[in-house]
Amino acid sequence: MAAKGSIAKTEITNKILEVFDGAFINDKEIRIPWEENGETVQIKVALTCAKVNIENAGGVGTVQQTTSVPAPEDRKITETEKQEVNNLIEKLGL
Repeated sequence: MAAKGSIAKTEITNKILEVFDGAFINDKEIRIPWEENGETVQIKVALTCAKVNIENAGGVGTVQQTTSVPAPEDRKITETEKQEVNNLIEKLGL
């Protein structure tokens, strides 16, 4: 039996490799090359599956544990969030 989250981690890894040119896998981490101040740096990403799901409160503060999935209407993206994502995509040249 596969470990919990193994399918999700594989799918997310593949998406990261697809989105970031030059990204590669090194042992159990993903390396993403990036230009910063004229120098290439590598951002390391390691994926692990959480034992318990928590709800994102959207800020700093007390975190409450939950095992439920938000209803689809709770996951709708606002126009402001859409604009922020579009601005980031444009800045990153994606």
